[in-house]
Amino acid sequence: MARRAVRQRGICGQGNTDFVSAGSGSHSSRSMRLAGHLYRQTSNEIIAKGKEIAAFALEASVSDISFTNGRFQIEGTDRALHLFDAAAAAVSGDLPDDLSGPLRSEIEIMDSLPAYPNGCHAVEVEIDRDTGVVTILRYSGVDDVGRIINPMLVDGQCHGGIVQGVGQALGEECTYDPESGQLLAGSFMDYHMPRADDVPFFALENNEVPAQNTFLGVKGGGEGGTTAAPPALINAIVDALSEFGVTHVEMPATPQKIWRLIHESDGKGQRRKTHF
Repeated sequence: MARRAVRQRGICGQGNTDFVSAGSGSHSSRSMRLAGHLYRQTSNEIIAKGKEIAAFALEASVSDISFTNGRFQIEGTDRALHLFDAAAAAVSGDLPDDLSGPLRSEIEIMDSLPAYPNGCHAVEVEIDRDTGVVTILRYSGVDDVGRIINPMLVDGQCHGGIVQGVGQALGEECTYDPESGQLLAGSFMDYHMPRADDVPFFALENNEVPAQNTFLGVKGGGEGGTTAAPPALINAIVDALSEFGVTHVEMPATPQKIWRLIHESDGKGQRRKTHF
């Protein structure tokens, strides 16, 4: 029997309209958390229909059919029907009407499936009194992104997110000429982007608590680092500058800004009025 492709469609948000009928791009945890949920759901529906087709073709009860390694098999026997053979049988015209038609599943998520990734990040910094330069000495974090499918990918997302947060906290800023409105940071030579030597090796762990409202138990993993790094860094900087009466620092905490906060202290932990 000729084998035909099994069609499985879901709204995974990747934007390819040849494959996905609707979507808005890969963002906001729309890949593994939502697309993975849809793929599992469509797979379950295809397998369920395939079991019915196999039961008819093999003259067995649906309850006796198992699906393993791409084969629908009568448990306890060697009689089986391959997935692609079941798909071909579905469009052969030899099955009852309720089993005929392409072996396919199309599902759309219509309800909200909220997930609550969480974590705790801590950072230790050192500030040069003479220059205001902040050096990150140690960075540690624990995150719960639900069930982890690919640990290396989760670590990479967290590392990249932390570095993005470091850039936001310590240097990245769009500045404009007050008279003309011209953007002054016209290139990355003028706009402070974080580099590899701006950060230490990270000490990271995962607290894996699967989400209860999706098949895979996945929560978002891409935003944790960039959400946690800015407040952790600014809190560490404020703590380091507390002896100078500093209680708040606006991002980005540039060396010039920190130098002014240090040198405009009266030496008794009191702040003279300063504008940035």
